[in-house]
Amino acid sequence: MAPSRRKSAAGKAAAAAAARRQWKVGDLVLAKVKGFPAWPATVSEPEKWGYPNPADWKKILVYFFGTQQM
Repeated sequence: MAPSRRKSAAGKAAAAAAARRQWKVGDLVLAKVKGFPAWPATVSEPEKWGYPNPADWKKILVYFFGTQQM
């Protein structure tokens, strides 16, 4: 049987932080919402729209083009 490839809690936190740092405000992205196809969007600052800075590093605020939704 192959060895387990579980990541430690510290490894998961480091991976999430690295994923968060990869996007900068203003970057163009294809964002996906469950039940809908990927749609062009831009990365935005939560504070600009009155949202608190998310504690979950996996979440990034985006502004969808055409629909003007977040």
